[in-house]
Amino acid sequence: MKKLLILLFTVLTFAACEGPEGPMGMTGLTGQQGEQGPQGVQGEPGEPGYGTSWYVTSFTIQSSEWQLMGAPGELNSYYYLDKSLPELNNFVFNQGTVVAYIETEKDIKNGLPYVLHKGGSDNQGEFLWTQTFDFDFYPKGVRFYLTYSDFNTQIPPDTETFHIVLMW
Repeated sequence: MKKLLILLFTVLTFAACEGPEGPMGMTGLTGQQGEQGPQGVQGEPGEPGYGTSWYVTSFTIQSSEWQLMGAPGELNSYYYLDKSLPELNNFVFNQGTVVAYIETEKDIKNGLPYVLHKGGSDNQGEFLWTQTFDFDFYPKGVRFYLTYSDFNTQIPPDTETFHIVLMW
């Protein structure tokens, strides 16, 4: 009983207190909104920050534009194409971010690398492969790649649209 009375006295004492404003504008333990305190001292100026700038562009690569590295059907053969991108300057290359997407269908994009597992059949039966679209970038340009897991590069790629986002 004595412990219960001490607990009740403690709760009533703290519930009636109002003190200096604490976190979130609360005073004491009453839950009432307190008055705003005086403005603090102005701090030292911070280091200059970076703003956010961005640039977006698109490239449509026609089927006939893709270049084949290696001979058709040769091991390690693949398709590629370089595109000029003057906006990708040395600053963006060294300090920024470059993101690429492929447009897989109208109004649908997928980030690169884009890996797609495919299959087909002919008079010899079924065959499976994976095609992968990827990219590299360098100051003033970007290179797109298409690789086939089975190196069946006798079949040229389709026309594809890529989107590039530069952020700095």
